[in-house]
Amino acid sequence: MTQPEFQPEPQAEPQPQPGTPDTGNTVPVARKRKPLIGWIVGGMVLVLLLCFGGCGALLATTNSGDKSDQGKAAASTAPTSPSTTSAATTAAAAPATTEPPVPTYETPTKNDFKLKVKTLSKQCFGSAGCNITYRINVTYTGTGLDPSKTYEVTYQVKGAEDPIINTFEATGDSASVQQEEMASIKRSGDKLTAVVTDVTEF
Repeated sequence: MTQPEFQPEPQAEPQPQPGTPDTGNTVPVARKRKPLIGWIVGGMVLVLLLCFGGCGALLATTNSGDKSDQGKAAASTAPTSPSTTSAATTAAAAPATTEPPVPTYETPTKNDFKLKVKTLSKQCFGSAGCNITYRINVTYTGTGLDPSKTYEVTYQVKGAEDPIINTFEATGDSASVQQEEMASIKRSGDKLTAVVTDVTEF
C-alpha cells in the first residue's frame, strides 16, 4: 500500500504585535544563493573564447605570411616592363649588319720585289770557271697583290759571264719561278745576284 504523501502545513508568518514599531529587521528574508553551475559554465566559455581567439590570431598570422610569400614569388617571377623596354631600346639601337668593305690593292712596282739567288749546285773546272745551278727566291714587300690579276715580273741575274734575263709570274700571294736555272761564272768565288727590271700586268 502506498502511503499518502505528507505535506507539512505552511507556517503562518509572524504578525507584528500591535503597538510595536516596524523596524524592518524583525522579518527574516531568505537570500537566494547563486548556483555554482553558473560559474563553471561561465569559466568554460571564457576558456573556449581565449583558445579560439589565440587560434584565430595564429591563423591570421600564417595566412598573412603566406600571402606575403606569394606576393614575393609573383613579384620575382613577373617580368618587369623596364627590362623589356631596355632590351627593346638596345635592340633598336644596335646598328644594322653591313657587308665588309671590299679590299683595295695597289699596283706593284719593281721596288716591291726582292730577289735572292739560291745556289743549288756548283761545278768548277780550274781556270776555266764554274757552272752553277740556282733558283730565284721571291719576296714581295708591298701591301698585297690582287688575286684576280697576274703580273709578269722581269729580272736580271748579275755576276755571270753572260748577262741573264728571265721572267716569272706573280698573282695574289704566290710567284711561279723556274725550279732550276744555269749560269757560268769566271771564278769560284763569284756570287750571283738578281734584280727586278720591270713589272707588267697581263
